[in-house]
Amino acid sequence: MTALDQRVARVAQRLSEDNVDLCPAVRRSAGWALHSASQYSNELRPLVQARFGLEGDLPGVLSAPPTSAAAAAGLREGDLILAVNGTALNLGPARTAPAFEGLAANLAVVDRALAGGATRLDIRRGGEPLSVTVEPHRACGYDVQLNPSDELNARADGRRLFISTALAGFTQSDDELALILGHELAHHVLRHRTWSDVGGAGREANDAAAVSGSGSKEQQADRVGLFLVARAGYDTRIAPAFWRRFGAANWRVRYPQLRHASAEARARALEQVQLEIDAKRAQGGPLLP
Repeated sequence: MTALDQRVARVAQRLSEDNVDLCPAVRRSAGWALHSASQYSNELRPLVQARFGLEGDLPGVLSAPPTSAAAAAGLREGDLILAVNGTALNLGPARTAPAFEGLAANLAVVDRALAGGATRLDIRRGGEPLSVTVEPHRACGYDVQLNPSDELNARADGRRLFISTALAGFTQSDDELALILGHELAHHVLRHRTWSDVGGAGREANDAAAVSGSGSKEQQADRVGLFLVARAGYDTRIAPAFWRRFGAANWRVRYPQLRHASAEARARALEQVQLEIDAKRAQGGPLLP
């Protein structure tokens, strides 16, 4: 689970920052993945406390991707955030069941600080107190969440992207994982998904570049998603082979569904999108869908 969380955070951070000019909502982001002891069950909590030094509702760094603002500030896995710009975060009460609301309140404090620019964090690393300053990067304003599930599924709701542990685990490389997350991010870029408070803490509107295309929403997201993946520097040539492998492993995508074409049809369509991408690269212009 930890390895999958870190992979998802790494890929999501690149997609988010490299496509920020196309996203309708943007924010200043550290690009990290955070968690707390209170999220975990009684059985798992002692293990994650020992491994990550977590305590109560305080956010701990689960992942600081190499090109993120968090990594640039020197943050790394296992750092525990104690205070933001001199204001102590809330440890929260002792809990007997998993809970997210305490961590969510602390994350809101962190997000508001990042929205204002450079943010000083007081942290604990291996029992030692340290202070670092994060210079947040401009990024798409959507959270990405890994959900424990045996279902091979991913979705977007206008504010967040979700991917199941089963689907993240099915992908054999960051390039394949980027195909899934890029498709869901494309739904946001294309404004297919809406959320009443998509602005949220620290988010702002963005005048996105024009995105062309026709066909169903899923066809549009496949096409635009491949461009987003290419813009983030991932290998898009693997897309047809991935969809054929996915179709062979999962009957739900092997055959046409209500809103989705079959895996083979999607693979063939993405072969044509790859030709578009290759042509735009050959022309030397911007890689815009």
